[in-house]
Amino acid sequence: MGVSVPAAFAVVLIAALVSFGVLYVSSENAYSEIHGALEDYNRMVLKERTIRLELSGYSFATLSNVTVYDITFNITNAGSVTSPTRWAFIYDGVIAAPSVVSPRTEYLLPGEWANVTVLNVQKDPGVVHSLVVSTEVGCALKVKWEWVGNTTSGAPQVVSSAWYCPVEG
Repeated sequence: MGVSVPAAFAVVLIAALVSFGVLYVSSENAYSEIHGALEDYNRMVLKERTIRLELSGYSFATLSNVTVYDITFNITNAGSVTSPTRWAFIYDGVIAAPSVVSPRTEYLLPGEWANVTVLNVQKDPGVVHSLVVSTEVGCALKVKWEWVGNTTSGAPQVVSSAWYCPVEG
């Protein structure tokens, strides 16, 4: 008719042990996930603090009878290893996939350099153009330049270049 007290106690004890086991496994999994995320974050912060790109030179190509030119920036890695295939480019405020030719190397080691070319820039004297090279950690190199001369003769001149990283907060 009824369940005996020892049988009921055994059922309650087994349920408590199973519950404790499930609780233990889930808390261990949560700890592992949090620990892994913290390691990933620390690696990203370290890379952000040690990565740095610098503009080390530039060149251009044009013909006197056309109103456009191509400008190539020589970018040197002055920090930790970076991956140019993961860079993003913003040319004059627009994400510039078709008008920017980026390096195809998987990694850029400290001290190595890569060329980034902006194609078909208009020869407009006095118009300042900009290119932002954003790395995989969000830090970026910004280069500003303008065409000096007229539409038949002249050359581009870099106005400024700056390296910046987002503020952690």
